[in-house]
Amino acid sequence: MLSQASNLKTSQVVAVVSGKGGVGKTLIAANLAAVFAEIGRRTLLLDTDVGFTNSDIILGVYPKYSIKDFVNHKCTVEELITQTEHGLDLISLGGDVSDLLMANDFIIRDFTTHFLKLLENYDIVVMDMPPGFNESYMPFLALVDDFLVVTTTEPTSVVNTYTMVKLLSLKGISGESIHLVANMVQDVKEATKLLERFAEVSERFLNNRVSSMTLIKEHPGVERSVRERVLFVKQYRSIQPSFSIRRIVSILIKEPVVPKDREGLIEKFVRFFRGDRV
Repeated sequence: MLSQASNLKTSQVVAVVSGKGGVGKTLIAANLAAVFAEIGRRTLLLDTDVGFTNSDIILGVYPKYSIKDFVNHKCTVEELITQTEHGLDLISLGGDVSDLLMANDFIIRDFTTHFLKLLENYDIVVMDMPPGFNESYMPFLALVDDFLVVTTTEPTSVVNTYTMVKLLSLKGISGESIHLVANMVQDVKEATKLLERFAEVSERFLNNRVSSMTLIKEHPGVERSVRERVLFVKQYRSIQPSFSIRRIVSILIKEPVVPKDREGLIEKFVRFFRGDRV
């Protein structure tokens, strides 16, 4: 029933996944969702990384309810939604519910069934998934259109990323829906070779070539944004990580992404000679 209902959804669902933790997955998911909202898409960020839900901290909000409240009938699925100043909505499953979810697979299935009715209110849903692969989360993954697989260039991260892509392939996920992101890159040339090699190995041994590859360079502005509790795509628009996030959005929606507040040179020229206030 769930798979049939997911085929009727009109929103695009993007899952941000990783083979291991500590690769910046949540930060990418939050900034990605902010860019979707910035270009006019009705956007929902669903933080399912129970025990480590940090999206609320990054977005500067304090959700009133968690999935524990939903399970105990203290709130509706709609009341789980927290609005943010960035034009996107957030649902955080909560940081103290991992035991609850792991003990009862039915809870996730039941929540996902209710969650489906929210999708018609959004154009884009970004899911921040827990690191690794867990069968309990299959009801969520059944809704996904695109998988953003985040890694670093560290050997352990690359190995775990290959395992993640292998598992997705075994679940029947086409390479067209898999997008690889190398985060916190220090050496662009080395990282580019690594990703190209990764794509070749995936195609050869998994018969599944990833659809796109994006590098996000290590930048002090990103770390600063975390300390300042701001989104780097908003606060530091001209740094490489911000351009990379917009590139990913462009790939996912299959059209160029131009920030709303960026006027063209001709428009500025005309405004100047009209005497408009800048």
